[in-house]
Amino acid sequence: MKAFFGTATTADVHQLHKTLDNLQSRNSDIVHPLADQVTYIRKLNSITDINTDAIENLSTVVRDAMVRSHEKYKQVTKDIMWLN
Repeated sequence: MKAFFGTATTADVHQLHKTLDNLQSRNSDIVHPLADQVTYIRKLNSITDINTDAIENLSTVVRDAMVRSHEKYKQVTKDIMWLN
């Protein structure tokens, strides 16, 4: 009823401040871990980008090596056929 008539005691105001302080503390307890998680995700994203580039480069190297190996195989086969 106090809220309807606008009469609050000092104890009521003290309790309200205590509740607000508690909520602010809980908010801080939530915000800091979330900020840490965002930082971790950003770092993980950067590392993933670097690894993606490395895998693409490695794939190109492996593909080129396979192509060269196949070309050498065809040349050796051709040379063997010529000797027979």
